[in-house]
Amino acid sequence: MMLRSSVVAAVLLGGVTMAGVSHAEEEDQAAVTPPATATASASSSAVLVTQEPASQGHASGLMVQARVQSQSSLLSLAGGGTGFLVGYQGPSYALGLGLGLTRVGVDSGGQSASLTLFQVSPTAIIDVWHSADGRARANLIGSVGYARASVDATVKSTDCMTNAAGVETCTTSSDDNSVSATLIPVMLGFGGDYFLSRNFALGAEFGVQALFLAGASANSGSNSQSIDAGANAQFAYGALRATFVLGD
Repeated sequence: MMLRSSVVAAVLLGGVTMAGVSHAEEEDQAAVTPPATATASASSSAVLVTQEPASQGHASGLMVQARVQSQSSLLSLAGGGTGFLVGYQGPSYALGLGLGLTRVGVDSGGQSASLTLFQVSPTAIIDVWHSADGRARANLIGSVGYARASVDATVKSTDCMTNAAGVETCTTSSDDNSVSATLIPVMLGFGGDYFLSRNFALGAEFGVQALFLAGASANSGSNSQSIDAGANAQFAYGALRATFVLGD
């Protein structure tokens, strides 16, 4: 009887020991192998981290803008506006320096006349709206600059004299005359662009321009004099523009 009790106690003790060992092995395995949900969450986080940021619709960097402009008045010859804008294109704005040169010349029968206008205009373009993908943009344009206009003319004249014998003698001479003026051009407009790619856009604008006379002078031969006069002109304009952006 005593021997049987000892055998039963040994069997029970062995079962308890094996159960403890098995539970310990399960805990070690759980510590080594992470849960499936944790692995899936980590994978999702990795995907979110490596995802590229949303496109802004256009690049930022050096900007070169070509402009074709027309006016609604006879001043289009003298106020053609700047032909190029060079500056920086930012995320929602652009700052540049407008440059323009206009020259018209006429030559007939040894007489000539020419009109020259040079303009330099710091210009700001501020976006006031853009589409969800950033490609289409509406903006305000403003500039105040400096312009120099000059009119040069060469005029021929003939003087004839008759002597006592009735012989007529004619002499031909030419006079060089010029008038120059300093102007302050001001522009305010509204326009828009559509970026066909991140580095190229086509656009249009319309608005008003004004020219204010700051000073004038006249030269005739070797004589020069200042002209005390004030003048200004305003007119509507329209422009097509193509913008290149050199950047990422």
